[in-house]
Amino acid sequence: MIRVKIVPEDSRKVAKVIIINEDDHVLMLKRSDYVDKFAGQWDLPGGHIQVGEDFEVGMKREVKEETDLSVGECNYVGKTENLDFYWCEYPDKPIKLSHEHTQFRFFPKQDLDPQGKFEKMALKALEMKND
Repeated sequence: MIRVKIVPEDSRKVAKVIIINEDDHVLMLKRSDYVDKFAGQWDLPGGHIQVGEDFEVGMKREVKEETDLSVGECNYVGKTENLDFYWCEYPDKPIKLSHEHTQFRFFPKQDLDPQGKFEKMALKALEMKND
């Protein structure tokens, strides 16, 4: 018998989630060396929304797949190209990384580069959270 696995098609839409802990530090994930894009770089949890998938469902699915975290309400931060950024509070649960990442770290505000695409949005999210 031949088995065929049907994999949902990714859309061009990408959700990135800025997860902020109680100390106002931002969760970032280091990409595995074997991934095609941005190997070894620090990234935010998230990824492609599948064709026909509800955006919020897809965003939370990506966070769960990459960190094993179930996030609650997320707040819109902004958009850059095809990337939509949201922030939410860290649910204070253990993080279990997928094969796409090798490590995680909570970065304090002073360690975030305001010129970095992801870090610039993380700094904006911190401002929004503390307003």
